[in-house]
Amino acid sequence: MEIRLATSNDADLVIAALVEQLARQVQNICFTKDLAPVQWSALRYFAKAGPSARTVSGLTAYSGVNQSSATRTVQLLLKKELVEVEKDRRFKIISLTEKGRKLLARDPLKQLAEAVRTLVSEDKTALQGALATLLLQLYPKPFRDES
Repeated sequence: MEIRLATSNDADLVIAALVEQLARQVQNICFTKDLAPVQWSALRYFAKAGPSARTVSGLTAYSGVNQSSATRTVQLLLKKELVEVEKDRRFKIISLTEKGRKLLARDPLKQLAEAVRTLVSEDKTALQGALATLLLQLYPKPFRDES
């Protein structure tokens, strides 16, 4: 596959298309016989989040999906015995089970991490900053009042 560098007139659209294609490839590698991409993302979230954030509401805020979608994802993970729920005084705290931790050790996102590892340090730093900036520009927009 050959990737041409864009001219200044169309560079923004070409970059957007490249990001879209990258996102599509990441989604493709995260569809496995075990889980769908959203379920992998939830496992990653519950593995890294602190106890007070390991709730359906925490997953909702992190992933940008609605409460019912996050609830369905957690129910599927519970059914597959990848997470467990312990009741705190006020919250239901979700944690990975041993089975969930073992599965996460085979996270398909590691393929992308291997590709990123091939970049030189300066490119990694620039890419991280650029992606964070883009995410912050896009993430809140679905939640803004369009009136």
